[in-house]
Order: sequence, then structure tokens, then C-alpha cells
Amino acid sequence: MITPFYTHLNDKGEECGILINRGWVPLDFKDLKMHYTGPVTGEVVGVLYRGDAKTKYSLANEPTIERYHTVNPYDFSLITQMKNSEESSQFMLMQIDVNTDAR
Repeated sequence: MITPFYTHLNDKGEECGILINRGWVPLDFKDLKMHYTGPVTGEVVGVLYRGDAKTKYSLANEPTIERYHTVNPYDFSLITQMKNSEESSQFMLMQIDVNTDAR
């Protein structure tokens, strides 16, 4: 799940932010859409990173048919059309759940 987290407005008043990698949804929960509900505002704890490492064995993402094999900030910033695409395409935040009761 990749979620845009809007942090500020740019000079034109457009929303800018960072993408958050919240993890993968198991296939058996995909159609329940439980991951769509959640807080609209709040605090996010995580680590900045440049996405998953690519190797010669990595499969390419196919955004047109919504098939993703790796997390790449560039691919997701194009899809979400972030207004600060230069920054949001270079790195993202990997969310870390520090609340053991919510796991």
C-alpha cells in the first residue's frame, strides 16, 4: 500500500508531500478493502529510503494493469501525480509500526 502524505502547500497553493510505503496487503484480504479505512490525519513513524533494490532478477512494474513487483518511488509518484514530483520520485517513507497492540 502506497499512501500520499501531504505535508505542505507549494508557491501555487498545490498540495505537496511524500509517499509512504505501508506494506503489502495479503491477497485474501485484497478484496475486503479494509486497508482503505484508517486515520485521515496523524503522525507517521518510519524510515526514509529510495525504494526496493533492483537486481537483474527483479521483474518490472506494470502500472497500466496495476501489477507491481517492487516499490519504486519514481513509479508511484507518476501514478499519484504528486505536485512535488522531483522530490517525491527520489525517496519515500517506509512506515514502521511501533505499537505492538495494533499489529
